[in-house]
Amino acid sequence: MYTENFEEQILFAPAKKDGKACNHLKIVTAFTDVERISSHLIKLFDGKNKEYVANIKVDIILGMIRGAGLTLKKHKKICLLLKRLNSVSGMPKVTCRYIVEGKQVHSKVYIWCKGNKAVEAYNGSANYTMNAFFARRECMDSCNPQEANRYYKSLLKDTIDCFDELIKEKVSFSVKRSAEEDIADTNLENLTWEHYQELEPVDSIEVSLLKADGSDTGYGSGVNWGIRKNGYKRNRNQAYIPYNTGDQKTGFFPKKNEDGTYPVFKVVTQDYDAFYMRQAQANGKALETPESNAIIGEWIRHKIGVPDGTYITKQMLETADGTTVVFKKFEDGIYTLEY
Repeated sequence: MYTENFEEQILFAPAKKDGKACNHLKIVTAFTDVERISSHLIKLFDGKNKEYVANIKVDIILGMIRGAGLTLKKHKKICLLLKRLNSVSGMPKVTCRYIVEGKQVHSKVYIWCKGNKAVEAYNGSANYTMNAFFARRECMDSCNPQEANRYYKSLLKDTIDCFDELIKEKVSFSVKRSAEEDIADTNLENLTWEHYQELEPVDSIEVSLLKADGSDTGYGSGVNWGIRKNGYKRNRNQAYIPYNTGDQKTGFFPKKNEDGTYPVFKVVTQDYDAFYMRQAQANGKALETPESNAIIGEWIRHKIGVPDGTYITKQMLETADGTTVVFKKFEDGIYTLEY
């Protein structure tokens, strides 16, 4: 029986190459939140020295959506996150289905499969949420994987995919969230631009969107990372914010992990929601969005008023609001990003 620190055992260990090498996780949960989904899949995607198997699938059945179980805001956030994650090559593919027929489902079951074979399973009290894994006393236990898989399959006939066009006919969205589904104020799902405009930041930096020499933007890097001169096909919105040596401030962003990777941090924008960012590349010279490299590219193009996929020039930036962005850091470890 697992009563604490069971995240590794349940969400990660079965997918390790040197372990069970499972590639399909089926989850039954009463509640979930976007930060739990995002942080889980980003880690499975990255791994430490690619320790997890490739082509992982994560399929979620969300059981408590009636009454105060699911707001329209939460539904939209889940759909937006899944679109972002599923657009990234190599990222585990994720689906989310809602229980819309029969009794509501309050179960919490995690089944790891290798191909079509159920290999390992757990059940207990822990929802697929950040609070369940980090903020509450929960109890989980291993269980028979074949029986757990049969239970999961038995629920499918009563579900609907979160992207199904019939969702509005099948689900009566709540105007307030369930008290049972409370999540932290600093959860990605709850972060708002308006809240942080009322607070004083503890630090801030201004970062250029141009090359290190300030000459222009360039192809295949920075805000135009997805646009290649050789015509190589990528999402043209893929981008990162250059974090050149001249702009870097020691200790402003989270320090590098012992394994050499950079940790993620949460960023709030005025009109593009909240998302994860982190330093990347040699010497941390890029600030990227691991949920999808297109997030920053879409955000900046919308801010300067050009269509998605447009090649951004220095002149375009100067004509808009300038060639820099500003990060502000707050006491709770959250950052805002503004142009």
